[in-house]
Amino acid sequence: MIHRKLLLTLGLGCHSLLAMAQSPSVHGTQDPDHELQDVVVVGARIPEIKQRAAASITIIPERDIREMSQILPDMQAIVGYFVPGVPPTGNNVNERYNTLRGRSILVLIDGIPQSTPLRATSRDLRSIDPAAVERIEVIKGATAIFGNGANGGIINIVTKQNKENRPFGGQSQLSYTDHNFFKSSEKTAGYRLSQQVYGQAGSLSYLVDGAYQHTGSAIAANGVYLSPRYGLGDTRTINALTKLGYRFSDRTQLELMYNFYRTEQESPLVASGGKYLVSPRIGVPGTQPAEAIPEGLPYNHNAYLKLSSREVFAQTDLEVSLFGRSIKSVTDYRKHNPKSPRWEETSGQAVIKALQGGARAQLLSRLTPSSQLNLQLLYGADFFLDQTSQPLVDGRYWVPKMTSVNYAPFVQGKAVLSDLLTVKAGARYDWIDVHVPDYTVLRTKKTDPLVQVAGGTLGYRNLSLNVGATYNGLKAFQPFVSYSEGFSIYDLGRTLRSAKADVLSKIETAPVRTHNYEAGFYSHLSDLFGEGTRLDLEGALYYTYAALGSDLVSQNGFWVVDRSPQRIYGVELGAEATLSPKLSLGATFSALEGRKRLADGSWNGYMSGQSIPPLKLTAHVSYRPIKDLSLRLFALHTGSRDRFAPKTNPTTQESQYAEGEGVVKPISLLSLQGAYRLGAFTVGLGVENLLNTTYYPIQSQLVARDAEYTQGNGRMVTLSLSYRY
Repeated sequence: MIHRKLLLTLGLGCHSLLAMAQSPSVHGTQDPDHELQDVVVVGARIPEIKQRAAASITIIPERDIREMSQILPDMQAIVGYFVPGVPPTGNNVNERYNTLRGRSILVLIDGIPQSTPLRATSRDLRSIDPAAVERIEVIKGATAIFGNGANGGIINIVTKQNKENRPFGGQSQLSYTDHNFFKSSEKTAGYRLSQQVYGQAGSLSYLVDGAYQHTGSAIAANGVYLSPRYGLGDTRTINALTKLGYRFSDRTQLELMYNFYRTEQESPLVASGGKYLVSPRIGVPGTQPAEAIPEGLPYNHNAYLKLSSREVFAQTDLEVSLFGRSIKSVTDYRKHNPKSPRWEETSGQAVIKALQGGARAQLLSRLTPSSQLNLQLLYGADFFLDQTSQPLVDGRYWVPKMTSVNYAPFVQGKAVLSDLLTVKAGARYDWIDVHVPDYTVLRTKKTDPLVQVAGGTLGYRNLSLNVGATYNGLKAFQPFVSYSEGFSIYDLGRTLRSAKADVLSKIETAPVRTHNYEAGFYSHLSDLFGEGTRLDLEGALYYTYAALGSDLVSQNGFWVVDRSPQRIYGVELGAEATLSPKLSLGATFSALEGRKRLADGSWNGYMSGQSIPPLKLTAHVSYRPIKDLSLRLFALHTGSRDRFAPKTNPTTQESQYAEGEGVVKPISLLSLQGAYRLGAFTVGLGVENLLNTTYYPIQSQLVARDAEYTQGNGRMVTLSLSYRY
């Protein structure tokens, strides 16, 4: 039985939308059936077709973002499904286990770094609402083209912008979601509102997008409430995007962007129970201590001002930008546990604050020495300032306030020979100085020795190179090879907060440098299954090496960085087929493994599940039985990973897995999305976990912590109504 509150909500939504109706025609920022899938604009710094980029690139277009958001409007879920090499969503806000090919990811919003390398927030992807996103560009493999942090690759989130030459247009959407749709429950229901307006007046274009979401309490397939810790249930999320553009001439334009994002959890539940491999951690009615503040992101501000000018002089384009970001992340409240003390045996709650800003200037010159040779040369410099700290809510500092200053010149060249062979090469040199003040390590126990560290400046100097080539003579088979280097100051604050030395220079703070080797291909076949059909294939083999690793291991209940040398190797495959105007399907496969060198010099050690997820297989089928009705079925399967043996706990004498080394069992899930267009209106349906399968996300399994052994969502149904004008 459909809920009366749902009918009332949609009824009010229809009334308000009809009141706004200006025209029966359908409009939008772009045709939903025409998606920009080939050109990487910001992520590669040189605009290029992905088949000629000599790299593995995944582009998630607006259509895929929109349809997956109908099921679960969460950036982790979208990226985790569509991108080979990234694990599927863990059904929570914590991105500690989010890697790309087993390495750290540099997340950007319109080129603005969302990562906090001085002390990771583990909230990089969940820093913007999908409603504000036009597409997502994922460039895989170690790269330093944007500097520090991209040992596994770059995820560049491109925000929406106006693309229509008319004074005013927009879209309104209202959604209703219930974790327990077929049984009446006040706690499990949620709703979502989004509004977008855009237009152009002379040389000025604008787009304003806002979204508000309130989720209900999440439940598992068996009807039990999920643990609220790090959960997506009972959250309130606000996102506001403003983008303005002013065109001075056909060659020169100025663009201003500002995005605000907030998500906080206020749950009527508290976590209870949980025994790894025995019973799940669940949610039960209760209240947090009075001193606890809401968990989440109270704010994430992003802004940039960008000037672009073509042909500033002979065949050369200029781009200059200023950007800034401010973020505050609040973790969950931790009650004092005598068996696992922290913060001098007190309760508390940690906060990560970061204030970042910078400037970029680059020139792109085009040369044509002959009709058979085209050259492009990109050159410029970046400046980046980052101030990050991790205090507790009560004012004590767990990680001191660190300040990083980064200067980096770079050059990137590309040569296209006879439109058959593309060769790329580039270099970047980073000067990074991190100032750390004198500080006192916050002890776990009051009886631990007091460590007072004399601060100073940590200097990092790094040259990163890249080279690649691709052959484009045949669309049916376009192979490429590449070598690239990555560079990262990996979560420096995590190292400083557990320091044993009294002088900064004695603490192991060396950066992570990775070397990435890759070979792959793209393939396009037309009319293979009949006229108008197509088949697109892609694949890659890769190997990366780091002399100093970045895997996380648990020591006394805290994550610390394991600096053992590491090797990672893997394979990725993808296919997209259009069989008829009504039917299309696709699939991806990715698998990787990570080894680390042991003290005896052998490579018999395995990297933990913190870095290495099990294999992932996805498949989807899209069917359009009539012009205005579309249906899409999504399938996800993950494999198993069992590389570690349980160990005996010296205190309890119990046999248990070390944290991050848990056994991972397979998961198989189906989800459904549908849309029916009625003139300017669209009615949408999204069903996560269609078969109501009981499962544990791979992150809950691999971490091997009782407190995080939480099941995934049961069947969750979303109904929506949108109107374009």
